[in-house]
Amino acid sequence: MGTGIKLRKALTFWDLLFLSISGMVGSGWLFAALAGAAYAGPASLISWLIAGVFFIFIGLSYAELGSIFPFSGSLVRIDHYVHGSISNYLLGWAYLIGSATTISMEAEAIIMYTNKYLPLFSTASGYLTPLGILTAAALIGVFTIIQVIGVNVFGKVNTAITIWKFIVPTITVILLMTLYLHPGNFTAYGGFAPLGWAAVFTALIPSGIIWAYEGFRQALEYAGEAKNPRRDVPLALILSIILVAILYMALEVAFIGGIEWGKIYLPNSKGQYVIPIKPGDWSDLINSNWAGSPFYSELYASGIALLISWAIVLLIDAWISPAGTMGVYIGTTARSFYGLSRQGYYPGIFSNLHRRFQTPWFSFIITYLIAVLFLLPFPTWYQIVNISTTATIINYLAGGPALVILRRTAPDIDRPYKAPTPLLIGLLSFVVSSMLIYWTGWPYLGYIFVITAFGLPLLILGYGRTAGISRTEAILFSLIYWLVLILIMYYGFVMGALPFYIYWAIFALLLIGSIAYLYHRSRGGYVGKEVRASTWFVSYMIIFGALSYVGSLGAGYIQYPWDYIIALVASVILFVVAVKQGFETKEIMQVREGNLPAE
Repeated sequence: MGTGIKLRKALTFWDLLFLSISGMVGSGWLFAALAGAAYAGPASLISWLIAGVFFIFIGLSYAELGSIFPFSGSLVRIDHYVHGSISNYLLGWAYLIGSATTISMEAEAIIMYTNKYLPLFSTASGYLTPLGILTAAALIGVFTIIQVIGVNVFGKVNTAITIWKFIVPTITVILLMTLYLHPGNFTAYGGFAPLGWAAVFTALIPSGIIWAYEGFRQALEYAGEAKNPRRDVPLALILSIILVAILYMALEVAFIGGIEWGKIYLPNSKGQYVIPIKPGDWSDLINSNWAGSPFYSELYASGIALLISWAIVLLIDAWISPAGTMGVYIGTTARSFYGLSRQGYYPGIFSNLHRRFQTPWFSFIITYLIAVLFLLPFPTWYQIVNISTTATIINYLAGGPALVILRRTAPDIDRPYKAPTPLLIGLLSFVVSSMLIYWTGWPYLGYIFVITAFGLPLLILGYGRTAGISRTEAILFSLIYWLVLILIMYYGFVMGALPFYIYWAIFALLLIGSIAYLYHRSRGGYVGKEVRASTWFVSYMIIFGALSYVGSLGAGYIQYPWDYIIALVASVILFVVAVKQGFETKEIMQVREGNLPAE
């Protein structure tokens, strides 16, 4: 499956740290402060703090796992070492969706900010025009070429970009808090939590707060190119989360403190922003004339010469910050394809390295095509953030159980970094990931689970012979499976022609039947173990989809906080199931023998 070419070892600790920071400080800081305020008011500060703590728990799990498996694309391979192919593939498929949509979002962010001086590319409300979509596609293409040329070039360029990206928001905070702070915004207009305390949690996903932190994992994705991955990856991962959490909370304080309600307008029926917003109408911020460029609009509206001048710098940063993150995620997505190919899920061409540049060139081409495809149905940042965030978080479910299982199945593996109290850290990592998924709300979570399940036939088409399934049988199964899923999506979600209990029961039976079919065809061999070990994730999708619908973020049959409590208990139970189903896979036996997988 290889050409004998290895990934270049060129990245230092500082490169890895800046890659993770760059992955987090992108368009999130430009948009999520306004969106957080719109969903939770001043209490969004607590949302940022909670998100940072959550990601530290998740990061502690992955810090140890990253030190065990220091190779590129490791995030989509970890579950393979504890549960085998089936659940790992579905988790990896979800991750690819989240990673690819992030590229699209960052390109959209750049184009959205150009409306202030080039309105040909986007509307005032932030929707890309056809010309804007073509321009975004061209931007993605430029950064794809940079990545293909080589990570050594990109790593050094990214370090410079990240320094800029950290300095600009920091100065923005200082200027707003010293020259344009309105403390009354934090207590007036309904108090500190005008939308209720539950909004602190429900704001996490749709506002982009969680999405803004997700780039922490870049140190893991580039581990194969690090000079000293076992030491540098865990340290870069945790430190980047802490630094960025501090920055994001300061930005939220600065933005809320800088709001002057009399200078914000809503659109009339003709799309003209002439209707003054009602002071304290937090929810309508996301529909206002500030939504397309929040910090620029706030600085410019201040009327203060220094702040207006700095607003121009933000227009420059609106290119640099998203562009840096977009470049990182192009590499992330391509390396995920590379990692899945190394596991045998995709053809070997996905893991072929360019002879000159030593990068997975074909995976970069596919990454480009997928990212451009997502621009078409989601032509604005605010539309795609739910799907991108939750699809990525689904993959994080693997970290907690893997941490605990590997302490049992591979206790003798060298761990340069060992997480303290692994059972507790593993449980917390799983539970916080699970609750973030639950807070996505219905129907978005239903969409994402259906899209995740959509990937199962792709595994069977590529992996079916291992399970004793012929090519013809795999094709027939896939066609029937996809047809049923399409009918569920159309008649259940789009048309609403079927009641929930009907189409979700069909979805559950389809998944259960498919797993039973795979288990039967594998005839109880090694693949049979992998199939049994995947049932925790299949059960997770069925249970949490149903709970999302009946809970307070869906139809409301179970009200807050009882639905949160049920989701929490269900998360703990499913964590125990996932840990119990882990086993000593063939791959982890190879690692124990000192044979790390090819990078």
